[in-house]
Amino acid sequence: MTKEGNGPQVHMEANRGGLKDGWFFEENQGSSSFGIRVSEHLHSERSEYQKIDVYDSEFFGRFLTLDDLMMFTERDEFVYHEMLTHLPLCSLPTPERVLIVGGGDCGCAREILRHPCVRQVVQCDIDERVTRVCEGFFKWLAPVLESPRFEALFADGIEYLRHCEGDFDLIIIDSTDPIGPAVGLFQSAFFETARRALRPGGVLVNQTESVHWSSELVAAVVGQMREVFPQVATYWGAIPTYPSGSWCWSYASETRSPADFFDAERAELVARDCRYYHPAMQSAAFALPLFLRRALEEEARA
Repeated sequence: MTKEGNGPQVHMEANRGGLKDGWFFEENQGSSSFGIRVSEHLHSERSEYQKIDVYDSEFFGRFLTLDDLMMFTERDEFVYHEMLTHLPLCSLPTPERVLIVGGGDCGCAREILRHPCVRQVVQCDIDERVTRVCEGFFKWLAPVLESPRFEALFADGIEYLRHCEGDFDLIIIDSTDPIGPAVGLFQSAFFETARRALRPGGVLVNQTESVHWSSELVAAVVGQMREVFPQVATYWGAIPTYPSGSWCWSYASETRSPADFFDAERAELVARDCRYYHPAMQSAAFALPLFLRRALEEEARA
């Protein structure tokens, strides 16, 4: 689905990955490949929805793959989770209720709970097995699952949002790539459903793929967001084990720009427990490479 049928499609060809000769490889659309030497294959199962694997490696630590595609490694997962959460949270004066669509590994929830003003974090992921498997191998899940401020729901996030009306200050879309059923999480119909679930002045943030390898896809997703939200801004960071080593996220709101408000005191507080995010990132992350900025400008003119 694209704006008026024009421009790049909001979907991508599935990468290929898997274990071969003691290495986990992920091939990116036939153009490049990234590999990690595996010391132990800790877990493998097929849930109702996908194949779930956990590996161990000397350099990257333990890592999770879904359908043989990289989700995170212990060495660099903090970049993704910190940038997806702290930047939008620190742009809101008093965020109290946050929804995560996806996020079964609980990395986003871990970071959100660092904000004392947040009273409730609801996480809606369709596959409970992802959370249960991760609970057995990644130590941050236990405190999250035990927190009285956290609620885990295992259901279709799109369907769940249809029953929400002005419930959340922040909605975070922590999804897999726009492949198969996940494509729906990157299109304007879903963003409209999410918009209705936001409180006045609320914000939606979603992961919007690889900066270098998928700039046209980034622009297509941002285009879908712009059909619903007057305010949309894209920001980026470095994640070595993701395709091209860089990634981006997009911030959307009916009324709020990320530059309108910044709680510097809270940012300083949460940054004490961070390894990537810090207060200067709040504006610096929006300084996009010129090729990506041009792709977004071209989409806006389409």
